[in-house]
Amino acid sequence: MPVIIEKDVLIIGGGIAGLWILNRLAGQSFDVLLLDKQPLGSGQSIASQGMIHGGIKYALAGSLNAASQAIADMPDHWSACLKGQGDVDLQGTRLLSEQYFMWPRNSLRSRFNAFLGSKALRGKVSSVDKDDYPAFFRNRIPGPLYQLKDIVLDVPSLLSCLSDKYRAQIKQINWQDCILETTADGEIKQLRLKHQGEDYIIRARRYLITSGDGAKALLENIFPTPKLPETLQIQHRPLHMTIVKHTIRDPLYVHCVADQLTATPEVTITTHPCSDGRTAWYLGGELAESGTQRSAAEQNQAAEKKLRELFPWLDLGQAEWHSFFINRAEAKTAGGKRPESASIHQHKNLLLCWPSKLTLAPNLGQQLVDHLQSEKIIPGTNKSTSLEFLPFPGIALPPWEAAT
Repeated sequence: MPVIIEKDVLIIGGGIAGLWILNRLAGQSFDVLLLDKQPLGSGQSIASQGMIHGGIKYALAGSLNAASQAIADMPDHWSACLKGQGDVDLQGTRLLSEQYFMWPRNSLRSRFNAFLGSKALRGKVSSVDKDDYPAFFRNRIPGPLYQLKDIVLDVPSLLSCLSDKYRAQIKQINWQDCILETTADGEIKQLRLKHQGEDYIIRARRYLITSGDGAKALLENIFPTPKLPETLQIQHRPLHMTIVKHTIRDPLYVHCVADQLTATPEVTITTHPCSDGRTAWYLGGELAESGTQRSAAEQNQAAEKKLRELFPWLDLGQAEWHSFFINRAEAKTAGGKRPESASIHQHKNLLLCWPSKLTLAPNLGQQLVDHLQSEKIIPGTNKSTSLEFLPFPGIALPPWEAAT
């Protein structure tokens, strides 16, 4: 006879989204199990730059939109959580920087671009006096320089913080040992797991998919491709990220604003300490978006050219350059535009959950709590085994440590 395991919620996907939801639900006494085949954060989460931003980069064209409005209060929300005063306790998460900067370059248009953005989010952006410039910029740029309310987190420590308290409810599985059994119309009946010749059947009241790009394979197993419901459609926006390893002392956290009126900074830079004592600059923004058309060698050359243009005083002769491709998987939108907020898409007892970006994980968590309340799903009374024989997945290696 198979072992029957009843859960309130089964989460498939151990990135920031799944872990945040686990913390919210477990904190409200829901019996939750999270499963992933890879170390926690693998894919999109660990590839994040760790920025918790207030939407200024979405207002650089001079007006607020739904994206910037949804994000505006997120830095304050996350800061409360870091102090143990929010809906999820993030005490112990490493804060890399309490401030982020926006640097318009020397052209009139880029300065105007930054000015529009700052006016659109009044109170979220402040001009920096030259005496207060961070060491990296001091006496090297004419200005202006703006300071944002954004913060930067160390993503591996965030993953650890989100997983430590509920470690027993987070398990690594091999999908070759599992069958997700469904009805003909795509309702999930149960997850059947085989271990050492024994069958385990996991049944949940709701099944959540928070696995980002991995959701595609799961959905294809549930639905024949032609019959995939429109609400469960996925789109991809690829990036070609660049890592620069060096020994430059001064940290750098900055959006370099492009000369064009655009919602994407020319390049976005975060700084990350490496285990070998060196430092990594992690480069995103338009450089990463346009880099999808370049090979690794071409992307590294483009990144080096850009940094030498931006920071001519730097000695990058001993720097190491690495790049990699990452897919941003997200809910499908009209015209393939970037989703403006977190979202949940339902098909029967399946919920496909998208934070859209790291910053909006709390928004997704609240949406999920509200959704369960609207469906009158409350914590069950029967607690069952948590599959003790399955291992904890561990934490994914950040890209600057994986780069060789």
